Amino acid sequence: MYNSAKQLQRVLTAREIRKTFLDHFTVSHGHKFVRSSPVVPFCDPTVAFVNAGMNQFKSVFLGTAAAPHKRVVNSQKCVRVGGKHNDLSVVGSDGYHHTFFEMLGNWSFGDYFKREACAMALELLRGPYNIDPGRLYVTYFAGDKVLGIPADSECFEIWRSLGFPASRILPFGCKDNFWEMGATGPCGPCTEIHIDHRPDLGSVEQRAKLVNAGRSDLTELWNLVFIQYNRHADGSISQLPAHHVDTGMGFERLTAVLQNKHSNYDTDLFTPIFDGIQQVAKAPVYGGSFPDGANEALLDTNYRILADHARMVTACLADGMLPDQNQKLRRVLRKALNISEHVFAKENLLTQLIPIVVETLGEAYPEMSAKQQAVVDLIQHEQEVYKNLRESSSKAFAEVLTEFPNLDDIDLMECPGFVPAYREFQVQRSKFNNNTIPGDFLYKLTDTYGLTEESFLKLAELENMNCDLERYRAEVSLAKIKAKSIQREEGASLYDLVTEQRIAEAQAKMTKRLTATDNSHKYSYTFDKESSSYEIPPLRTRVMGLLLNDAEVSRTQGSRLQDPTTDTISLVTAASNFYYESGGQQSDGGKILVQNTHQPDQPHLLDVISVKNLNDCVVHVCRLSSPVDAFELAIGDDVELVVDPTQRQLNTCHHTATHLLNAAIRTLFDKVTYQVSSSVTSDQCKLEVGLLGKRIKKSDVQLIEDLINRVICAATPVKVERLCAAEVLQQNDITMVPGEVYPEQGLRLVHVQSPELHLNSKELCCGTHATNTSELSCFCIVNLKQTNRARFSFTAVAGQAAENVLKTAALLRHRVDLLEKQFQTDKITNATEAELQTIRHNMLHTDIKLPYAFKMDTLERISEMLKRIKESSRTTLKEFVEVEMRNLLQEKPHETHPFILHYITSSALVEEIPLQRATKLCQDRPILVISMCDSVVKARCCVPPNCATDKFNASAWLQSFADTFGGQVAAPKGQDPQVVCNMKGRRVNNQFEEQLEQAMARAHSFAQLHL
Repeated sequence: MYNSAKQLQRVLTAREIRKTFLDHFTVSHGHKFVRSSPVVPFCDPTVAFVNAGMNQFKSVFLGTAAAPHKRVVNSQKCVRVGGKHNDLSVVGSDGYHHTFFEMLGNWSFGDYFKREACAMALELLRGPYNIDPGRLYVTYFAGDKVLGIPADSECFEIWRSLGFPASRILPFGCKDNFWEMGATGPCGPCTEIHIDHRPDLGSVEQRAKLVNAGRSDLTELWNLVFIQYNRHADGSISQLPAHHVDTGMGFERLTAVLQNKHSNYDTDLFTPIFDGIQQVAKAPVYGGSFPDGANEALLDTNYRILADHARMVTACLADGMLPDQNQKLRRVLRKALNISEHVFAKENLLTQLIPIVVETLGEAYPEMSAKQQAVVDLIQHEQEVYKNLRESSSKAFAEVLTEFPNLDDIDLMECPGFVPAYREFQVQRSKFNNNTIPGDFLYKLTDTYGLTEESFLKLAELENMNCDLERYRAEVSLAKIKAKSIQREEGASLYDLVTEQRIAEAQAKMTKRLTATDNSHKYSYTFDKESSSYEIPPLRTRVMGLLLNDAEVSRTQGSRLQDPTTDTISLVTAASNFYYESGGQQSDGGKILVQNTHQPDQPHLLDVISVKNLNDCVVHVCRLSSPVDAFELAIGDDVELVVDPTQRQLNTCHHTATHLLNAAIRTLFDKVTYQVSSSVTSDQCKLEVGLLGKRIKKSDVQLIEDLINRVICAATPVKVERLCAAEVLQQNDITMVPGEVYPEQGLRLVHVQSPELHLNSKELCCGTHATNTSELSCFCIVNLKQTNRARFSFTAVAGQAAENVLKTAALLRHRVDLLEKQFQTDKITNATEAELQTIRHNMLHTDIKLPYAFKMDTLERISEMLKRIKESSRTTLKEFVEVEMRNLLQEKPHETHPFILHYITSSALVEEIPLQRATKLCQDRPILVISMCDSVVKARCCVPPNCATDKFNASAWLQSFADTFGGQVAAPKGQDPQVVCNMKGRRVNNQFEEQLEQAMARAHSFAQLHL
């Protein structure tokens, strides 16, 4: 590395270099510091990671958002692991590629332009940074005849006036010196500052020829972009009304220059991490060698990869990105874990490096310091998942992995059907055309092997192939229609899936040419304390678009309706006060009042059955309340929109309850918590959260309920504030959904703060919310499911729905108390026992809503009574089974039920149950029965020979049930597996009820589809 006299002064640390840059622009040149945006793209769905400093200012350049300040400076965290900028494959093999890096930049939004930008840059480089201008070359845009843009002679003259000789000012074409954001949009020429690391190797003229030649001894240092044009869709270019400056300088490369290092990895950004690896793993010291076949170079390469990946993982996890939502992050994390374990022989090495990474970066990016423990927890969780996955992967997968090692990059080991699916894929792939997996084969992967759309998209990405998703989805829709047609009487409904799809396509086509609907009125509502109800003003507006079923019309009349009770009328209006389905919240219901020309005081009523947002138009999907011959409606007519206040109130209370539930979980459990999904309806709200290192117990549910009810009783205000994305990025305590893409403008921040209860809920949300927590009246959790290793799904109710649930619970508690009293006084009868069985069955297998903790307690009470009845009962096993089965077969005659699928509820009362007793009672049709005795589930299936086919038989049908429990299916010795099969007993856990429900649903669908 070249050493100038100036560089013999004290070497700046990385912290000092970053601070010097920021101070130069904020203190000396009036720029406003704007903190780095998260590496998770906040408002941009076009990129997986923020990969340049200008990403957070895209909307300013596009003119869709106001600049935060006329002059801005920042240091932006960037990640490049895919797409156009994919550095992952070369990380570690050289001294300057990284998956995570920092981009220093300064911006002018319509303020200063070329001269000031060049002068400020040169002032910093030769002033505070002490770089000899004799080592610098600058480039400028040479012009382009096709674009009709002349050479940027202004830039050339600016550099000449700043003291650069002409021999160091070099012209280049579009490839190197014309910047574009995309195929269309803001663009402009740029000037790059290059630095010569070895000026001693030749004259200025000789070295000038090496600029932009890909040399490691003469590299680009800083790029100054002058955004002055706009590229149009036809390729033409025009001047922008305002000119902007956008500069970017790679921090790691600058640090290497200023610390006089040959490689970015030799700077104090990486050496502390290398020291940490060496000390923790007791490995040989990092030597700085690069790949040449030597063993020490291979070790040094792994040093570099691990250090780089530790920085990238820390940045991503601290910014809320999750491995199970981002395949590239998971791939990088698992590679780091593999290097830790297999190269440095230290299983927990990566987690021990995180504090060192935070020490080097945390001062510039405080979120890393704040989230350090969460980052460690997430890595440990992912490490455990990965370890268990490898240990539990079957021999078959191990064999496939040996044959196709690249499969280790995708996490499909969890999919039980993946191995046979992949083997068939390899057999069939030679038949696929245009490097595309056909839709019918994709459907087979789903139907036969259980792969999801997400699974085969990962597979296609790994194999560099495309998927015919349109044909696949058509196959899925066709299968659904076939399954539904079994239950649906012919002609019972014209509104089937095919019709629905046609209507949706017509709605989308119509809205493309219509003006956007003003939907701001949906937030115009008040709460009346006297009536404890919401008041939503009706809205008078004009019809802008009209569909009758799937046909666009200008006018519809009663006489043209084929069936006024089932025909669908879709209306787009100039304005709307209806909430359309979004943000997990269901759409409003209500009425649309249409003028009745014959009886003006009695308008015709349209029932609003759903509301959609298509192309910024609100589409009200309606049906006539009753058949009316005189009904008329035309484009241009005025109508009155009336929202159902009861449904809106329930939706509103449930949405606010979802936010309180999310905040309560975060408040009560000092663990890594993140929202996975949510759903809000008038019936209930659902929230699925990731919760690492914690199992939710019944007592935890009661704690959550208690905290939320105290917040409700405290009558805490619910505040709504409108923000833009730039303002959101400056706050630390806003809860956002990982991976969610938010709009740039008009973001609604819903804030509920109760300091005395230590609860603070701040979420970005477009839903309708209560104005005060007291409007929820009460809250209770009605169900809790653990959906995987670290995810829990809560179902809850609030407001009137919660009051109804509590009333039901009170009635049930009273009844169970009476039964328990009878039990204690030895007044047990067969009727009492039957009632206990019925209550238990209804609690487990119907949609009755009860408080979760009460439900668990009550089930325990009933089970204890039934257990003691069983111990004292003289009823024989044969009677238990036969009475239940005979009653069932009597209720479900062959004429209306072509097959029998039944869980024998009385099986829970006995030690053992021979299922052949049950199947012998039903020999005229296929039957599948299930028992659960002493925590062991068993099943038996019999199919009459005349009903058995290749697709539907005892073995196949029973297997569709057994897969949920991981059960083994086999025929009794010497018998035909197509006619009779048993599932070997499997011990069950506390999720038995959910598993049983899922297994029976799959078996039911299988029989419907194939029988």
